[in-house]
Amino acid sequence: MHEFDFLGELVLIGALAVAIILIFQRLKIPPVIGLIFTGILIGPSGIGAVYDQKMISTLAELGVVLLLFTIGLEFSLDDLKKLKKIVLVGGVVQILVTGLAISFLSYWFMFAIGRGISLSASVFLGFTFSVSSTAICLKILSDRDELTLPHGRIALGILIFQDIAIVPLMIGINFLNPDAAPSFAIVFNKIGVIILFAIGIFFGFRLLMPKMVRLIASLHAREVLVIGALVICFGAAYLTSLIGLSLALGSFVAGMVIASTDESHQISMTIDPFREAFTSIFFISVGLLLNVKMINLPLFFSIAIVVLLVKGLLVAMVSLFLGNSLRVSMMAGMALAQIGEFSFVLAESGLKNSVISQEVFQAMLAIIVVTMIVTPAMIAIAPKVANQMVPALGFIPLVSRDASAPALRPPDSTIICAGEIHAAIIGFGVNGQNVAAVLHATNISYSVLEIDREIVKVMRRKGEPIYYGDCTEKKALIRAGIDHARAVVLGISDTKAIDNSIAMIRQINKKAFIIVRARTLDDVASLYKAGANVVVTEKFETSIQIFSQLLNHFTVDPELILEQQEIIRRECEKIFLRGVTQGIQK
Repeated sequence: MHEFDFLGELVLIGALAVAIILIFQRLKIPPVIGLIFTGILIGPSGIGAVYDQKMISTLAELGVVLLLFTIGLEFSLDDLKKLKKIVLVGGVVQILVTGLAISFLSYWFMFAIGRGISLSASVFLGFTFSVSSTAICLKILSDRDELTLPHGRIALGILIFQDIAIVPLMIGINFLNPDAAPSFAIVFNKIGVIILFAIGIFFGFRLLMPKMVRLIASLHAREVLVIGALVICFGAAYLTSLIGLSLALGSFVAGMVIASTDESHQISMTIDPFREAFTSIFFISVGLLLNVKMINLPLFFSIAIVVLLVKGLLVAMVSLFLGNSLRVSMMAGMALAQIGEFSFVLAESGLKNSVISQEVFQAMLAIIVVTMIVTPAMIAIAPKVANQMVPALGFIPLVSRDASAPALRPPDSTIICAGEIHAAIIGFGVNGQNVAAVLHATNISYSVLEIDREIVKVMRRKGEPIYYGDCTEKKALIRAGIDHARAVVLGISDTKAIDNSIAMIRQINKKAFIIVRARTLDDVASLYKAGANVVVTEKFETSIQIFSQLLNHFTVDPELILEQQEIIRRECEKIFLRGVTQGIQK
């Protein structure tokens, strides 16, 4: 029965993880940090209770594959097309700039402390550290519902390119090997074969996978759906691994292809339990990798902080270069500042090819793990840090100002003048466009403020009165006519941005009637306190419509119906909590 000894380790890991997460929840520390801390506690740096780290690493990699597959299910290929500028331009620039900058710093630092390294080793360090953690980043952003926000989309786009870049980075290590002289012809031939196979697999996915999903779903057997979903996920990952691409990238592409089918939600629900279990093991495995002497930890921690600062700053500059606002760029930089899990693979390859020594290899592992550990906290505080830093850094010349480009207006609209009936819409997603359509149909003047440049370009061509800018910046709000708007509709999802925007609107226009969309009950009280006149809570609007139709059917006075609607909207949080409390008491 010795072949099942790993079950004891899994039981120990699971029990300890549950206990630590319970303690961390009371301290209001994210569960992800609890899982990493579990790994540190039972790993080589702790009590050393886990020995089969290879098995743990295998399960962890499966977790990353499942995580990327489910995230892919939330993005269709059309969504990916919108990210092409971020992927192709932002990704390339980020890898090159970050790699070269860290290469220079590492070469200078090692000589400064009297441990000089070769130029090839410093280049290797720079490009290995330029890669961020797809698993940690996307997991936390997804849990916080920030993947669809501007900084989340920037992070996703750059991470997609980084996963693709792993292949040329792995091949590039051969050129850094001091004991080998690789042939350029062989390398280019290998790259050409990889590209051809990648194109073939991608179009194969598009042709076959939707049909496979429909076939599996049509059988109406849950067992078949579970097995079929896992086969599609791991099968796609395996196929891409055969040509040298990462497992996670293959599963992500497969998820995006399936996202366009009607059955994608069924696949997602089937995969979710497996994803949560295996990704938890991944975060524990990060902690298990930490194996350093306490005397070296302060040095490694200091280096990790420098890497986080440099990398975060460079990512923010790349985002600014792409035309994003300073606030969004800072949040994207903090999200991508860490070093990724694929850097472990690159580090092992560098060691095997004699590019780095065993001592440097162990130091790299420690620095990578430290940056991963602090990532959840960095993403959590990113909105607050950005809000505080933006006013102080507004002088930066790269910060985009779109004032020079005039916004076109619909042919039958009039120029907005102070004092006229005018509504301002912040955010031009589905809700914003619906509001604009109604205002246009009723001949009410309006203006729009949107942070997505692509949306601004498209809508300007259609004649919409739309301006580019960040709703937390005073100049952008004034440019969009907020200072003399009778009403303002905030149709965005970023809670911190909404709070700051309301405060800024109240500074420049105290009389504006502000309507805000809230995602959760927790946000309602703070939004009213911030200065909103009406908060529309997504979870309650359906129930409000139902009881309104019911009361209307019973010929209740319309004024009474409106009164009840207002009471529910303002008191929904208290009513909900009261109902929950009564249910518990029963």
